[in-house]
Amino acid sequence: MYRILPSAVNLEDIKREATSLLYRLRQRDETALRRYYSIDPFAGMFEPRIDEARYVIAREYGYPSWRRFMEHLRVVPAKKVRRAMAATAR
Repeated sequence: MYRILPSAVNLEDIKREATSLLYRLRQRDETALRRYYSIDPFAGMFEPRIDEARYVIAREYGYPSWRRFMEHLRVVPAKKVRRAMAATAR
């Protein structure tokens, strides 16, 4: 099951979420580990890294990679600005 992106998504909030997940993974938090293993059942053979935490976040939102997720987040604000400008021009 995928998570739904909030309408007012902020890149920095998503990055903080990945950092927080990494911290909780290193603390062996049960909820964080469950999220981690639900994405990759073979994960955890080594110390978790930030790229693995980012991958988990991206997959939870339905994207195949962190890079694709970030590309989408960079496009969304631009579309909102164009819509707002079009609405004020009417």
